[in-house]
Amino acid sequence: MRSLSAAILLLLCAAAHAAAPDFPALNDWKNALLTGNVTDFRSMYSTNPPARFAEGHNQAQDISKEIDFWHQVRQSGAQDLTIHLTNNEAQQGLHIVGFEVSYRLKTPAGIRTRYVIEKQAWMQQGNNWRVVIATHSGILKMPQPTNLNTIIYPKNVDAKAEIKAALARAAQEHKRVILVFGADWCFDCKVLEFALHHSDAATPAQHFILVHIDIGEGELNKDLVAKYGIPEKHGVPALAVLDSNGTILYSDTHREFQSARSMDPEDLITFLNRWKPKV
Repeated sequence: MRSLSAAILLLLCAAAHAAAPDFPALNDWKNALLTGNVTDFRSMYSTNPPARFAEGHNQAQDISKEIDFWHQVRQSGAQDLTIHLTNNEAQQGLHIVGFEVSYRLKTPAGIRTRYVIEKQAWMQQGNNWRVVIATHSGILKMPQPTNLNTIIYPKNVDAKAEIKAALARAAQEHKRVILVFGADWCFDCKVLEFALHHSDAATPAQHFILVHIDIGEGELNKDLVAKYGIPEKHGVPALAVLDSNGTILYSDTHREFQSARSMDPEDLITFLNRWKPKV
């Protein structure tokens, strides 16, 4: 079983970006989880060969760690659990799937969304599909972008014209402007952009117009970096907030956003609520 686990683990670690139509067995897995019946949920995992849980580069462990994790998620009061399938392909007699689970949870700050990234290898056994090896992230507060190839900072854009248009629109719509300095090579820029549109921060973000200012490798829009008080040697993303007159209300001088991937979204929500227009 060790060699089989190792082989499957290699498949899970491989980047699979195939088209992702529905995989019916995954819907059965979700339904078994939602029932809260541990016995039914455990039946989704293979016993011969025994399913294993993969954690990092360590040797695969007993699948109970996986089952207990999801049972605890279910018992935590998770609501509106959804699955977004990102990877789905057949390899060497197995079906490899990757997906993001999101759910709503009551917290001291209100109802918030939590995320888990899961990968599974399924094997057909008779008329049924069962999981033979699985791995998952911890419970994440910040959603992870599902497409890192998305262009946020298109080339040859006149950033000054973009800012001017954004300020005119902000005046009409009673909004403020956020300048997001970054580049498409920057993973944290992708995380921040995704969070501003696809997380609990998306609601307060609607009070702002976003303008993306490409810094390239540090050689682009240097005049705007200086004008808006962004320290040139700081990492990106870096933000500046303007009122509709163009007055600088905030400059990211303390690197608040350069590690967006590890931010608590509560901090992002607090930031947006602090700088949104006054009623």
